[in-house]
Amino acid sequence: MSTWLETRRKAAAESSEALGVPSLSDEHWRFTSLRGIDFDRYAVSAEATAGDMAGAILGEGDHAGRLVMRDGGVVAEELLADVAAQGVVFGSLARLADEHAALIEPILGTIVGYDERFAAENGALWTDGLLLHVPAGVKVQLPFHTAYEIATAESAQQWRVIVSLGEGAEATLVEEHLPGQPGYANGVAELVLAETAHLTYVVVQDRNDASLHFAAHRAEIAKDATLEWSACSIGSKTGKTRMETRLTGEGSTGRLSAVYVVDGKRHLDLDTTQEHDAPNAVSDLAFKGVLLDSARSVWRGVIRVAEGAHGTDAYQENRNLMLSPTARADSIPGLEIDTNDVRCTHGATAGPVDPMLKFYLMSRGIPQAEAERMIVEGFLEEALERIPDLRIREALTTAVMRRVPV
Repeated sequence: MSTWLETRRKAAAESSEALGVPSLSDEHWRFTSLRGIDFDRYAVSAEATAGDMAGAILGEGDHAGRLVMRDGGVVAEELLADVAAQGVVFGSLARLADEHAALIEPILGTIVGYDERFAAENGALWTDGLLLHVPAGVKVQLPFHTAYEIATAESAQQWRVIVSLGEGAEATLVEEHLPGQPGYANGVAELVLAETAHLTYVVVQDRNDASLHFAAHRAEIAKDATLEWSACSIGSKTGKTRMETRLTGEGSTGRLSAVYVVDGKRHLDLDTTQEHDAPNAVSDLAFKGVLLDSARSVWRGVIRVAEGAHGTDAYQENRNLMLSPTARADSIPGLEIDTNDVRCTHGATAGPVDPMLKFYLMSRGIPQAEAERMIVEGFLEEALERIPDLRIREALTTAVMRRVPV
């Protein structure tokens, strides 16, 4: 292991030990209790076994590259020869750590720091993950597909992702977290987009309904670059995901979309930031969720506009459709603006199916259950349509609606 990597692991371990498990007194955890969870019971399995991607929603079709991480290690990786010939680097982060240290060292632990308990733990304990680098000017048409699975029950998976796009580069990355076995997943993804780069990033969290899933995703977007980020969450018992975008260059754009379905007694916590550090940048966030039974969702979103970031155009919305009177959705939007000449707006709603809309459909001969299902699908459609790839959009729509029993 390289000296620089050992140093960062040590710093992360010290931070993780000092921080401890968050409690309800911590601002970002006020609505998500971890009381009673024994994280020490989960250990990374030493054996990573090969196998197919059982439960993969977006695994079909052609891809520029594929990677599967099972338990503690990558068990399958492939990259099309013509893509590799263009200088694209794609594969196991652990395997490539020494060979491509020049790509990894400036990013790992610098985009997502060690000031949060789970990110610090991951910095100390990650065992494998993904490195994707697309050189300047290279435009990869086919998507890259990655899958992460806990194959050994009651084990932990510490995964790490680094994505680097050079100036004018274009790529699509699909990241799936498969059902697998019950366990504890904790990961970090660090994304860096150079000037005029374009990344489509699709994350699907479909972990086992008895699993714990924690993740910190953070992107830095340079001048005139664009990130189209879509997330779908339909799994895990308890989960918290951070989705953070930092617009560092003038004219940069971040479009964030998410759909989620939470049922039973499952708990989902989404924490987002849209950080405008440069003038004339655009961020647009649209999250839509469906809640059933006694499930609970939390969304906390902050738009931050730094001094001098004039011309900022930022929007965020969180809409929740409540299919049960015992479900609960908490939405906490926020604005922190340190300059003028900006446009920043937000909105949040939570409510049941519109009875007049249901009546209209039923009056046209549509059975009640089918009418309610049509309303749910129509409610989610706006967020799903923001995914540019039709194949991905249709597959996700089918997967999401499978979790809705009406």
